[in-house]
Amino acid sequence: MKYRWLLALALVPLLSGCSAPVTWETVDDPTVTVSAAVEQPYLITFGVPDDVSQPVSGVDGGNLYVQEDGDYEIYSEVLTASDKDTAIRMVSGFDAADLDIVETERFGLPEYRFAWVSASDEGNYVSQASVVEDGSYFYTLIFSVREEAGNQYADCAQAVFASFGVYGNEML
Repeated sequence: MKYRWLLALALVPLLSGCSAPVTWETVDDPTVTVSAAVEQPYLITFGVPDDVSQPVSGVDGGNLYVQEDGDYEIYSEVLTASDKDTAIRMVSGFDAADLDIVETERFGLPEYRFAWVSASDEGNYVSQASVVEDGSYFYTLIFSVREEAGNQYADCAQAVFASFGVYGNEML
C-alpha cells in the first residue's frame, strides 16, 4: 500500500500543467493514454538586412520580411511536424527525397539545409532554407530571391543564415 502512494505521488507532476496526449505502453497492461507537459518553442532570431521592410503580419503564423525592391524575401516560422521529412515538405513543397539535403548541426541540434526553385506570378524564385530540430519543434528560416537577381544577394543570404539562432531561457 505504501508503494502505491509513492507511485501516485510520482505521477502527479506528469498529470498537471499544459499537456498533450501521449501513449504509454507497458508489458502486461493494455495501452494507457496519459498527458505529458509540452514545452513552449524557442524564439527564432536572425539579422535583418537594412534594405528590408518591417515584417508583414498575418502570414501563416511566421514572419515575412520583404526587400524594398521586392528582389528577395526572408521568412521564419516555428513548425510542428511528425518528422524531418514532413517539416521539409511543409517548408519547400517538395519531398525530402527530391532535394539534396545537407545534414549538419547548429548549436548542438540537427540542422537540415536545402534549396529549390519555385514559380510565382512574378517569376521564378530560388529559395534556400535552414531547418533546425529540437525534438519538439522545427525552426525554419527561408531566404528566397528572384531568379533574375542571380547571385546579387548571395552575401546577404549568407549573413542572414550565419546569424540564425533560437532563443529561450538561454541563447542556443
